[in-house]
Amino acid sequence: MADIIYKESYVSLDDVKAIKTFFDKKITDKLSGGPYQSKQLQSGMEGCWDRSLHFEIAENPIHNLVKKLKEDFGDFVIHESSIRHMAYPFVPHSDIRSSKWLQEQRQNYTAGYTFLIPLWWKQDYNPGTAFFSSPPKEHQELYIEQQDVLPVFSKEHSKQARNFGVEQIIKWKSKGDLVAWKNFQWHCSLSQKDYLYNDKNWCKEFISIETAIPKI
Repeated sequence: MADIIYKESYVSLDDVKAIKTFFDKKITDKLSGGPYQSKQLQSGMEGCWDRSLHFEIAENPIHNLVKKLKEDFGDFVIHESSIRHMAYPFVPHSDIRSSKWLQEQRQNYTAGYTFLIPLWWKQDYNPGTAFFSSPPKEHQELYIEQQDVLPVFSKEHSKQARNFGVEQIIKWKSKGDLVAWKNFQWHCSLSQKDYLYNDKNWCKEFISIETAIPKI
């Protein structure tokens, strides 16, 4: 399979509604995390609130989604998962926690996919996901050439932009779309020029499931 996959309407709107209804009405735990200060970005903030996917609940409709993913992508184990409620876009990142963590991953697992499924976004927002090469490949547009849709680095960290070439930009078309990528690729959410982000409300919700394949 490709390293980056986009499938429109992977989850039906009825199934998206069932997932949102379940988590909005039946799950009462508080959201964790939240936006935090970031000196790397012009906005001064980045981050999401997270909600557990509660796999322990048998009637949870998320089980049907995981079953479908395993049928289409093969068996996997889930490392990290949540419903993310994004307040501010993150700086480009690869999800590698540390060199020691990556070493342990390589010893015990082969690379899986990270799965992202949009559930909702504000009517005036244009959501999406961007992927990068680091360093840039010769044929690629540079990060600074896509500043209308990518998070802007702060002045003191602007040199970081030189490390990224734009591999692919995926603009979400519908709730229930699927964005999947092989682990450890550089990526971030699209941003929106002059959009009024804030640390009290989120602008989009999406399921995030990070997986791996155990070595036999």
